[in-house]
This record gives sequence, C-alpha cells and structure tokens, in this order.
Amino acid sequence: MDEKQEQTVKELADALSSVVYKESLYWEKYSGLGTWQFWAVLAILVIPLIVLALAMDRTKAFRLGFYGFAIHIIAFYSDLYATTHKLWEYPFRATPFPSMSFSTEASLIPVAYMLVYQWTINRRKNYYLYLLFLSAGFTFVVKPLLGAADLFWLYKTEYWQLLPLYYAGGLAAKWVADLFHWAERGARVS
Repeated sequence: MDEKQEQTVKELADALSSVVYKESLYWEKYSGLGTWQFWAVLAILVIPLIVLALAMDRTKAFRLGFYGFAIHIIAFYSDLYATTHKLWEYPFRATPFPSMSFSTEASLIPVAYMLVYQWTINRRKNYYLYLLFLSAGFTFVVKPLLGAADLFWLYKTEYWQLLPLYYAGGLAAKWVADLFHWAERGARVS
C-alpha cells in the first residue's frame, strides 16, 4: 500500500469514528432511555420475539430459523444501503449504533415473515400471494404508522416504492431456505 492510499484509509477511519461518536451523543440526548420513542422501539424489538417464541412450530425450527435469518440479512443490508444513501432514516433507535433500525430488521420484519412462511407451509397456502399481502401491510400500514409516530422518515423514496423491496426480500429468503431444505431432505435419503 502506498503512502497516499494509507493516508486515505486513515482519513476514512477517522471520519467513520467521528460519525459513530456523534451518533452516540445524539442517541444519549434524543433517543435514549428517557424518551418514549426508545421504549416504543424497544417494544418493536422485544414483542415480536416473544410472539415468535410462543407461536413457532418447533418441528420446523431449523427451516424457519434459517428463513428468518435470511430475511434478517436481506433487511439489514437493504436498510444499511438505504440509510447510508439517505433514502430513509430512523431518528430513534434502541441502540446508539449508526442509522439502521435494529428493532425492525432484527425482530419485527423477520418474525412477521417467519410466521407467514410457517402459516403457508403448515396450511399448504400460496406463499407468493400471502407474501404480497404481508409486503403490502409493511408498505402501506406499518411503515406509514412508524412515519406518523416520527420513528421513520422517507427522503428520496415514496412508501409505494417499498413494496417491491419487501416482496423481493421475501422471495429471496424463501428460495434460499427452500434450497437448503431440499438439500437437507436429499441428504437424509442418501
């Protein structure tokens, strides 16, 4: 690595460290334990996990967990891209970490998708149709409610533009989970 590249890397690391420090100060002042928004965001994190613990079909725990993990990763990276490119923002968070909403990406979205996936498997329903209903629910109900509560801001995006993102994320997670489920079943036969 030449000297100019090394200097650039150090400048980027300093800039990132400065942003993380400012995010932490912002969280303490505006988004911490003393705000109702913190408790609302914490509820968005905890309540879905409790619901999942009570409602999950334990006979399919690995398959559902893998699907939920896939949804979480897709939501996390989509949100990371969107917040760093100023498409949307979460002004209140459960943690002082940078811009993403840990509560929705780690809990609310994966749990809702997992329960719909489980329901369609157990009742032999059309996953793609119910995924559309779920995606529309997040697009036209959940995110606007979060927006009305000032927990979610859109910048360069309209709510309707979230629909294909929610749907595509659900498709990708299903296909990945189904691929691994197929491989697991094939391994049992061998």
